Amino acid sequence: MPAIQLEMTKPSVHILMSPDAPQSALRQLTYGMEEEGIPWEEAPKGGMDALDLAWEAAQASRLEVGLGLDRQFVVLHYSKLSQDRPLYRVPARQSDQVRILGANAARLVKKLPLKPLD
Repeated sequence: MPAIQLEMTKPSVHILMSPDAPQSALRQLTYGMEEEGIPWEEAPKGGMDALDLAWEAAQASRLEVGLGLDRQFVVLHYSKLSQDRPLYRVPARQSDQVRILGANAARLVKKLPLKPLD
């Protein structure tokens, strides 16, 4: 399945996900961002893990915030950080933490304090 090109002109948090990423985790991420009122765009992309997906998403986002999702993990990244040092990595099956991660992606954009993941 070819990757969908994300719209580069619309400011949004980008989410890149592997084809085997759990849809339940994607839903929780988007619920968290929706609660904070920040737009997002999502696209599938194969051949990369959550860390690499998040890094690429952050680099492509005009808001400089990206999320990567694979079968095992969800990663929140910021474009100014080193590629191997994301803000957070949580298990994709931890729906409460994944939802908070979505909210934190939005809060990072809005420059608000991040919610604790515990």
